[in-house]
Amino acid sequence: MKVRGPRGEASGLRRWMRLPGALGVVVAAWTFVAFLPTLRNGFVEWDDFRMFLQNPYHRGPWTMRLRGAWTTHLLGEYMPVTWTSYALDRALWDLDAPGYHLTSLLLHVATALAVYAVAWRLLGLARGAGLDDRGRALAAAVAALAFGVHPLRAEPVGWLSARGTVLGGLLMVLAVLVYLIGWERGRDDGRVPAPWLAGVAGLFVLSVLARATALVLPALLLLLDVYPLRRIHGWTGAGSRCGTRRALAEKLGFAALGVLAIPMGFLARSSRPLDFWRVEYDPLLAAVWSVYSAAFYVWKTAWPWSLGPIYVMPTRGDLPDGGVVLAAATVAGVTTVVIVVRHRWPAALAAWVAYAIVLGPVSGLVPFGRLLGVADRYSYAASIGWAIAAGGAVALTWEARAGGRLPRWRAMVAVAAVAIALLGWSVLTWRQVRIWHDSSRLWTHAVAVSPACARCHVSLANVLGLNGRGEEALAHYERALSLAPEHVEIHTNMGLLLVRLGRPAEAIPHYERVLARHPDILTARVNLVTGLVEAGRLPEAVVRLDEAGRTSPPSAQLEYFERLTRTQPTAPVPWLGLFLAAVQAGDQARARAAHATLAGLHAELASVALRATPGAHRTGVAPRA
Repeated sequence: MKVRGPRGEASGLRRWMRLPGALGVVVAAWTFVAFLPTLRNGFVEWDDFRMFLQNPYHRGPWTMRLRGAWTTHLLGEYMPVTWTSYALDRALWDLDAPGYHLTSLLLHVATALAVYAVAWRLLGLARGAGLDDRGRALAAAVAALAFGVHPLRAEPVGWLSARGTVLGGLLMVLAVLVYLIGWERGRDDGRVPAPWLAGVAGLFVLSVLARATALVLPALLLLLDVYPLRRIHGWTGAGSRCGTRRALAEKLGFAALGVLAIPMGFLARSSRPLDFWRVEYDPLLAAVWSVYSAAFYVWKTAWPWSLGPIYVMPTRGDLPDGGVVLAAATVAGVTTVVIVVRHRWPAALAAWVAYAIVLGPVSGLVPFGRLLGVADRYSYAASIGWAIAAGGAVALTWEARAGGRLPRWRAMVAVAAVAIALLGWSVLTWRQVRIWHDSSRLWTHAVAVSPACARCHVSLANVLGLNGRGEEALAHYERALSLAPEHVEIHTNMGLLLVRLGRPAEAIPHYERVLARHPDILTARVNLVTGLVEAGRLPEAVVRLDEAGRTSPPSAQLEYFERLTRTQPTAPVPWLGLFLAAVQAGDQARARAAHATLAGLHAELASVALRATPGAHRTGVAPRA
């Protein structure tokens, strides 16, 4: 006798090894092939260099890499599980980027398979015995592929620095899967057995330590308790008050675990270096961005063209903005539709609520750090509910055809439409993942997609400057300045390039703009003084570097310039800074040694520094004749 529906667990293994198992292989192979070009990608100049090539922890021995994984807050996030995966990559591949990409791809394939398994169970719970095994497996496979091969997945899979999104998403989906299996095991008693809850808790903790956005898992599980598990009392007459209390107690326990991660997140935030591109938290702008984000991923899911690494976001000055109005209309429209059809298709409402829950921490609404805008990777876990809802639509179509309510030709049209969509997405993903091949290709694409993105122009200019294409780089810096004149990072980078091009006098005004906004940044002051020295304005150079004492204590200056002289031993300005800092600190021996080295590198600058610096005579350095 053939067992159907979610209760047929006795023959579950045999059933799984037939069509569902075969479709699982198809899901894995199809997803892997769609992202195959990522295996030719390298590291890109957008966090990758700082995370891997310039990170002393990652370049050290295994013990240092492991210690760094659990202690670092590099780039402002505490994600030790993700860093441990990078440490394993270093052991396997050294610094061979394709090996790292293979790991990320395999993790994504595993996530697609986990979505397949979750969809299989949720569709069985939602449709019951009305959906046979073939329809259930086909609908689950469509859900997994709709998630797995969509072009929005190209960024988190193709960009190595975004692995936390993939790994955290995988662990979160596995936690949901364990929760569903546990419910199947204990549903006759109206509870999830303790061992399964412990498994969920363990995966939840690992997920949070891979990426903090997994903190929303308790709310997501509570939504599943409402639909389709119906553990919560009052949902279509199902559930009991005792079951409701038990379900709420479980989620409160998970939430308590999540609260432990919040201090780590704030610690990470406070340790992040200054980033001129981020927007300080603004409640009004956060509300606008949250609505815009919710609509943006709906648009890009339905029409995945012109995807890029950075998108231009509306600002306070743009309000009211046409894009914001359209976003609000989109959110309101989708919300209205899913509420209207909730009795016939409750999965749509559940998917929309799940989408809002998972998207919340990265939408800008939650005041956890600074506003970041939208990014393809933020849709990774949030889109899973929609993918499963799409599988539910396939299940409804299958049921209608099996029951004779849908003509054969309409069913064939539906099948063709699904196949065309999945194949089209796969082709677009194949193309999209290739933009992460190298820094030049990435930022050239970004500028083409978002020509009004100042940061994209700056990043492309940085790459062009490093490749010896200085004049082209200057054109992109100038375009960035016309778009965002308030961003001082543009002035910093443009000044550096002008100095390299032998035009130091043109670089000086740019550094002045930086110091006018941030007088305490020693790096900007060193860059300005370097330009002044190159331009021959030596007395002014000494005065401007000596002004650092007004914003930085001598001890901090000594530490900074000691480090700078080690990394730039033949550059005169670091030695000048060390001499001036030592004079201010009253360290005569260090001042004499720094001045002697400076005199060997730039005798005229050393002489000017000695004459222009108050208290220099006490160091015992004699002026040169």
